[in-house]
Amino acid sequence: MKVDREIIVLCAGGYARVVIDILRRSGQTVTAVTDNNSVLHGTRLDDVPIIGPDVTVFERDPKTVALVNAMGNAPKIGDNALRRRRELFDLFTSKGYEFVGVNSPDAIVSERAVLGAGSHIIAGAIINPGCTIGVNSIINTGAQLDHDCRVGDHTHIAPGAVLSGAANIGHECHVGAGAVVVQGVSIGAGAIVGAGAVVVKDVPVGATVFGSPAKLPTT
Repeated sequence: MKVDREIIVLCAGGYARVVIDILRRSGQTVTAVTDNNSVLHGTRLDDVPIIGPDVTVFERDPKTVALVNAMGNAPKIGDNALRRRRELFDLFTSKGYEFVGVNSPDAIVSERAVLGAGSHIIAGAIINPGCTIGVNSIINTGAQLDHDCRVGDHTHIAPGAVLSGAANIGHECHVGAGAVVVQGVSIGAGAIVGAGAVVVKDVPVGATVFGSPAKLPTT
């Protein structure tokens, strides 16, 4: 769907290049990027000007601007990037700004799937009937969601991850690259599934699991 407002991308990292590319190939024009790193101000990201910190957006009327949340969210020790991504989303929506979705023309999305506001569906992703994707979530490159999967708000399904039918992923979760979640398994809110893990049973809230089969780390 064509957006008839100025599109501004928040955060000028590598993931921003991905969403800018998708938006352009979908016929959209990105007018500006923001980033809190002052070194980047006045430079350009793939020919789009970086105009200042994120709060620069507040100089624009919310009715004239559509935002895209390009904060990357690979989990790092001591840095809850998923929480920061949510906080950025919450800050701007609380002031009346709208985040638009990013849906790659190279993704396959069933008409019987439901996509939350500001969700991102990246190239090669497959989302089958009955799936529900929460707000501000990312279904990244080549991820596959079989029928009736549920993905919570502010969650990242990383490149190449596979969710079998009726998998249930909570809010603010990270399912790592190439991980597999078998049919009917639930991942608790705030949990992290390591890259390449094979999850065969439910994962508790806030837990980190890895390996095949996926297990909690030993102490």
